Amino acid sequence: MATDKTLLGLDIGTSSIRAVIASVSRDGQLMIEAIAERPSEGVKSGSIVNIEQTLKAINSVISDAELQSGTEVNSVILGIGGDHIQGICSNGAVGITNKDQEITSEDIRKSIDIARAHDLPQDTEILHTLVQDFQVDSRSGIKDPIDMLGHRLETRVLLVTGSSSICQNQRKCIQKAGIQVQRMVLQSLADSEVVLTSEEKEMGAIIINIGAGTTNMICYCQGSPVYVGGVGFGGDNVTGDIAYMLQLPRVAAESIKLSDGSCHTPSVSPDDMIITPAVGGKPSFRFPKRELAKVIEPRMAEIFSLLQGELEKKEINGPFGAGIVLVGGGALLSGATELAAEIFRLPARIGFPVAINGLDRQYIDPKYSTVLGLVKIEAKKFRDSGVLVSSRKDKVGFSKKMKGLLGKLF
Repeated sequence: MATDKTLLGLDIGTSSIRAVIASVSRDGQLMIEAIAERPSEGVKSGSIVNIEQTLKAINSVISDAELQSGTEVNSVILGIGGDHIQGICSNGAVGITNKDQEITSEDIRKSIDIARAHDLPQDTEILHTLVQDFQVDSRSGIKDPIDMLGHRLETRVLLVTGSSSICQNQRKCIQKAGIQVQRMVLQSLADSEVVLTSEEKEMGAIIINIGAGTTNMICYCQGSPVYVGGVGFGGDNVTGDIAYMLQLPRVAAESIKLSDGSCHTPSVSPDDMIITPAVGGKPSFRFPKRELAKVIEPRMAEIFSLLQGELEKKEINGPFGAGIVLVGGGALLSGATELAAEIFRLPARIGFPVAINGLDRQYIDPKYSTVLGLVKIEAKKFRDSGVLVSSRKDKVGFSKKMKGLLGKLF
């Protein structure tokens, strides 16, 4: 079927680099054409530390995806995350100067521009301006103010910022591969696009992406993001703890973590045993599985507690009726949902990406949520921008127009 646009999503992680090529039709229908994955090189804690090594891995994974899809791409939607990401709340207010006091998209644009004029630290750039809600005169909590009457419009936004140097290194690496960065998207936003429903966002939810080098988090309340951030710890730290405690190479420790690891000691039977592999002339040995859990649990508890501490510091109290949703490769570690539920005192589940046309079942896995979310977000923007030609005579047209405006800007 002929399509109007081809999309490439790229997720550069500490342990893996994943690429998805998808096509999107005029009405916004997304079709996955190819998914490729390669071990990551030159990346530490989610940031590029060796451009040449990372470039080689990026070229390989994109070439694999292009070969699978039979399509050549020249621009990319790039995921960004890590502990340098911060969310800053800001407000922008304007007076309504129209003779009839009717709010227009231009009023919204002006109020958002004012909200964006926020003093930022050096080496910081704005990645997203996420609109939370609007206030018209004394009426707050408004989601769509277009066509409403009032004298003053105030827009509340969450400015998502990141380190300029880290972002520039990502862009430079992509450009050296001969590809333009079409858009840089927060990885947590991409996750939420494929693992949360609009109802769950309204109820309130916390998405935690446990990667190899970093753990990212985004929180929703009443349908809007209220917090973004992360910590510089992840699955690699757990592997390092196992390697140190058992005096094993990291490769062997990673294998044991995946096959027998648990981060919730009460869930492990005291009778279960593990046999370590014989490596480097060192003989294998038997030891209780619960002892392994006692090595893993403190590190995972530390990660969750650091995230919870950030919410307390920012006074983000919810409600979070939809609970905790874990994604990323670390979400599949046995006991992760139980431990998260205990620390946050909320129900927890693993977040699996929603089915998308052309997506093989093997990729409905939490570690692919980010890269799939990148192309889904872009398909949504493509669809919303297409409705800007809708009739101006009906309210539905105006509502879609505003969504298209916000999608284009941010």
